[in-house]
Amino acid sequence: MTDFYFNHDPAELPDFSETCHPVQLFHTHQHNAYKHSIASRALLQTIRDLGINIDADAIDLITIASAVTAADTFELRDKAENAWARRMQLYIPVTEPDMWNFEADELSSILNFLTGDQWSFTFNKTKLEMPKPKTSEQAKAKAKTLIGKNAVCLFSGGLDSAVGAIDILNGKSQYKPLLVSHAYRGDGAKQEDIKSLLSSSFAELSYSISPRIIKELEGQTDISMRGRSFNFLAMAVLGISALRNANCDGKIDTIIVPENGYISINPPLTRRRIGSHSTRTTHPNFLARFEGLLKRTGFNVRFFNPYQFKTKGEMLIECVDQDAIKKAVPLSVSCSHWHREHIQCGHCVPCLIRRASVHHAGFKSDTPYKTKRLKGLIKEKVTRDDLQAVQTAIIRLKQTGNYRSWLRKSGPIPQDADMREKLESTIKRGLAEVEAFIQADLKS
Repeated sequence: MTDFYFNHDPAELPDFSETCHPVQLFHTHQHNAYKHSIASRALLQTIRDLGINIDADAIDLITIASAVTAADTFELRDKAENAWARRMQLYIPVTEPDMWNFEADELSSILNFLTGDQWSFTFNKTKLEMPKPKTSEQAKAKAKTLIGKNAVCLFSGGLDSAVGAIDILNGKSQYKPLLVSHAYRGDGAKQEDIKSLLSSSFAELSYSISPRIIKELEGQTDISMRGRSFNFLAMAVLGISALRNANCDGKIDTIIVPENGYISINPPLTRRRIGSHSTRTTHPNFLARFEGLLKRTGFNVRFFNPYQFKTKGEMLIECVDQDAIKKAVPLSVSCSHWHREHIQCGHCVPCLIRRASVHHAGFKSDTPYKTKRLKGLIKEKVTRDDLQAVQTAIIRLKQTGNYRSWLRKSGPIPQDADMREKLESTIKRGLAEVEAFIQADLKS
């Protein structure tokens, strides 16, 4: 097990060793890359740029999320006993350590489900001075953009988030959103291109955790990013804090999470993919439990996925502005390997679902893919795994027809019978979209 220690002040951090990893949070002090790793270097300045006070509890939450993202990045899965499930103990300073220590076990359990690891937390009192809003004209102008906004919408630059933003801002929605984006290298330009297609005004908050590992371990970081949605949602909660304070309205509570229902459930395609090998970034169990924890810690926010019972193809077909979404398709990113080569691979599960949705919608324009045709993929041992897993699931479910059992293997599902039926129908239709695309591509 690795002990991760976090603090904004490097003087408060222990020395690095094989089992002790010190991480500086934020850039309130000079960073020494030979002594400590660092995360969220620019985050406090990003928050100050909003020009509005942010509650200390929201700073606590994003501090926790920064620590989780850093540990998730710095701890290699190869080091785990089974080469997957890691054991990590995190020591994090917050303003309310008693409250967070009381919730530590539930936070650990939620993250265990999300990432497939074993998380442990100990919280202590922070000495960090809370960031004060800037008073520059630019910051004042930024604060004005928050006025009149009544919800936060996650905006990643992916195809689902593009549909979500277009449906809200190019249609007749009750929501006037603050778009929250996490910008990995190369994502920012994609996000800006899609934003240019939006008709109505919106506020925006783009941030980055940007974990940088200590020089001694340079190049040794994990790329699975199973915990990425935790920091995304934590920043969305901070966005709610900003909106409430800018509008003097404590009732603002909605965080829109636009994700197609199939990938939200993401049922395991084969037995060896059961668990977090199938991502759970917006799984209903994760969102419900995280929302519950946030309510108990005083945040009172609501996660809302308007596409929980829609396939990706249905989202495209039903998008309120067909011209805009057709333009957004080639601008958006869905690939799980995008950050490695900055070209969408065309053969991972997210790419297959994306390509199937474009085929289902009958759109002619898509993005360039590294693997253009699936026919040649069958001979490629390194890259054919996801395609074969999908084909295996299609054959198995045609034989058994047991979609309810498949649904349950993704993790705990809601008790409501009507919701279970809708979820079952959604994953069935989602897999059918992929099957239709694969058949058409292999025949062409």
